[in-house]
Amino acid sequence: GIYYGQCSEICGINHGFMPIVVEATSLPNYVSWISNKLNE
Repeated sequence: GIYYGQCSEICGINHGFMPIVVEATSLPNYVSWISNKLNE
């Protein structure tokens, strides 16, 4: 799924307003994706 949030670390200006998007996927899909990225 896709999850949305905000940065929880105050390590710089406006970090509390920094949006975050995380896409969870299966391990086989991730391995395929990272293999393609490494070959680019």
